[in-house]
Amino acid sequence: MNLAWGEDFDVLAEVSRSVFARYSPLENRSNTVAFADQVAQFAELGWLSLGDPSGKDADSASLGTIAAVFVEMGRALAATPLLELTMARDAALAAGTEESRNLAEQIGSGSAAVIPVFPSADWNSAVAYQDGFLNGVALAVGYAGDADRFLVHAGGTENVLAVVPAGPGITVEEMPNMGGHHMFALTFDRAAVADSAIVARGSTADGAVETAESRCAVLRASQVHGAGLRLLDMTVLYAQQRHQFGGPIGRFQAVQYLCTDLAIAAHLTGVHARSTAAAIDAGVIPQPHIGLLRRQAAKAAQEMVHSSHEVHAGIGYMVESNVHLFTNAAKRWQFDFGSQARNSADITSALERIYTGADR
Repeated sequence: MNLAWGEDFDVLAEVSRSVFARYSPLENRSNTVAFADQVAQFAELGWLSLGDPSGKDADSASLGTIAAVFVEMGRALAATPLLELTMARDAALAAGTEESRNLAEQIGSGSAAVIPVFPSADWNSAVAYQDGFLNGVALAVGYAGDADRFLVHAGGTENVLAVVPAGPGITVEEMPNMGGHHMFALTFDRAAVADSAIVARGSTADGAVETAESRCAVLRASQVHGAGLRLLDMTVLYAQQRHQFGGPIGRFQAVQYLCTDLAIAAHLTGVHARSTAAAIDAGVIPQPHIGLLRRQAAKAAQEMVHSSHEVHAGIGYMVESNVHLFTNAAKRWQFDFGSQARNSADITSALERIYTGADR
């Protein structure tokens, strides 16, 4: 198993750390940076052009290197549209058509804010394409309220990957949530799709979305890993500084076990992210790896905040404490990785295909 990150991981991580400090609620709760300013900065840094899932650019950054940005984004708990924009670009490049490559260039340059709409069964969402129109509902779409266009994966008479502008036929409604996440519900009511707006069809469209979702599962898991490392530092420091019964609570074995559980969850998620990134960089999308990665990251997101709250006790729920910010983020990440039932089914299905020779 390859447990190393990418070649330039450390260099990119150092730059990312300084950038995300500006967005981090852990540093300043009042920090607000406009969506357009974030997109412009990410484009200037070249972060919207990192990696090439099509494999045509031999000099592009590996997924294991790109993960550095997301580890630091998680460490800072920074709320940005970087993952959504990356997913849209990856799907466009993976589609491999002239139209999709042009779209990827626009996303990479920051000239187009394209948000992916890949409806999930976990959210009971579905969008159908028929006779040149889109109909259906997609839930929990990140940053949809700031999008210029949407890259929509729709089923129906034919599976398509289409670019549609925000506007007529598409209703965007904010989904209020305790974590303050930028989540929206999109309703498509005979939203017109020109033939020129369809960047991929059939299995090509499905494959492009699968590639993008697999790559971004690694990046989201890297974000969870980074958040876990920061939360571990905070929790250990609190265990050293909080005194009860004549000394720091960190001297009690029960507290040490909780810190150990947090560390294991964070580092094991990092191991899964690194090994899956290495496999994808080698030219394969290992579905059992993806399923295990999703399940581990979702489980870790829950376990990390639980352990930290156990150590911090009541103070962790106070508004002044930063621990609850991790709790809010972790709940969203759990939803992003999908249900345990879905991940287990994906793992089982992938293993069956391997063992029966269906993938040979």
